[in-house]
Amino acid sequence: MNDNLEVMSIAFLLPDTDAAVIWRGPRKNGMIKQFLTETDWGEGQGLDYLIVDTPPGTSDEHISTVQYLRAIQGVTGAIVVSTPEEVSMADVRKELNFCKKTSIPVLGVVENMATFRSRITDLTFVREKSMDDEGSTIDIDCTERVLQMIKDKCPEILQLSIKCDVFPPSNGGPKIMACNFNVPFWGSLPLDPNLLKACENGQCFVEHFTESSATKSLNTIVDRLVEALPISFEEVTDLSMETS
Repeated sequence: MNDNLEVMSIAFLLPDTDAAVIWRGPRKNGMIKQFLTETDWGEGQGLDYLIVDTPPGTSDEHISTVQYLRAIQGVTGAIVVSTPEEVSMADVRKELNFCKKTSIPVLGVVENMATFRSRITDLTFVREKSMDDEGSTIDIDCTERVLQMIKDKCPEILQLSIKCDVFPPSNGGPKIMACNFNVPFWGSLPLDPNLLKACENGQCFVEHFTESSATKSLNTIVDRLVEALPISFEEVTDLSMETS
């Protein structure tokens, strides 16, 4: 984890990692206000970017976050994230309309988990074998044998990557949705299992997996964020992120 990244979460205040937060609106709103107004980010230098990761939908939490941020300094904009299928985009369209009604500029729309990409050498090859009369099966790993066969017969295949649409895009996907709402489309982020591993291990994904297609996509999104909101050394910039 980089030293210049600070994180605040309700999870840090719970007695254990499996504890549930069962709060009604007023208590949740009070915690949001406390997070936004009383968090000590350390060393008295403030933040360049405050990124608020919100849940899907247009709930009280969204309204409270916007109101409290405006009372402090303001909301610079929203990054709206959606997967390509219609179920997700239906919620995201509500988010876009929420931003419009509350006068929050949409900095960009990001398509998450657009495709699954992987090098052939990172795949696991299995063969199903029946176990009993009920049709239960087990997977027999034959990865080593398959890779050796490819290496012997057609080694150039090992230099290829595979691409699969895990969530087939609906009606053109988030890119067309962004166009319909006249907001910028910031690109697609492919589904990469290594991104999850990096998060769970506290690693910087773009530094540990430089060859991943997701690394290039993430760097592009960050570049567009910095371009849209250049750092000013005279003031702190606030950013509210809407996710789905």
